[in-house]
Amino acid sequence: MTRTPQVVVIGGGQAGLAAGYHLRRLGVDFVILDGQSTPGGAWQHTWDSLHLFSPAAHSSLPGRLMPPQPCETYPDASHVVAYLADYEKRYDLPVQRGALVQAVHRDGPFLRIQTDTGTWQARAVISATGTWTRPSCRPSRDAKSSRAGSCTPWATAAPATSPASASSWSAAATPAPRSPPTSPTTPS
Repeated sequence: MTRTPQVVVIGGGQAGLAAGYHLRRLGVDFVILDGQSTPGGAWQHTWDSLHLFSPAAHSSLPGRLMPPQPCETYPDASHVVAYLADYEKRYDLPVQRGALVQAVHRDGPFLRIQTDTGTWQARAVISATGTWTRPSCRPSRDAKSSRAGSCTPWATAAPATSPASASSWSAAATPAPRSPPTSPTTPS
């Protein structure tokens, strides 16, 4: 049986839950398909030592402030997972867990979403899958590796094998404002 909400959100992490919050407020019939068996997105698979790089008050999803973590300026992964689970429950978001999306195809005026648990059909799809399961690589820390392009996917890097001194960072890039083009003027 094909289920047919207006919108299918693929991914139940931060972006998927935020999309669900707004869809719910707009009264749109939707479902969130998530391949994970429990809430928390990629945060449930990270190193225990990983913390947000911003305080809880600046890391909230729409409609619900992330509570501060006692004795921590920057919340750790377990705090973020608990917050995301609470957020999903608080807004009663329709998350289908364990639904791995295998393909999305155009089917007339609809999009057909094939998962390992069945088929969905919707007028719109929001991709909120993040980058966790994609082989976006970090440089290899293996001193024996001299091959160009050698890397270890983040999703498969074992936390225990990562050097304690290793660090990484990421930032959102926002283009600098640009002035509108000027048209040449001719002297009079």
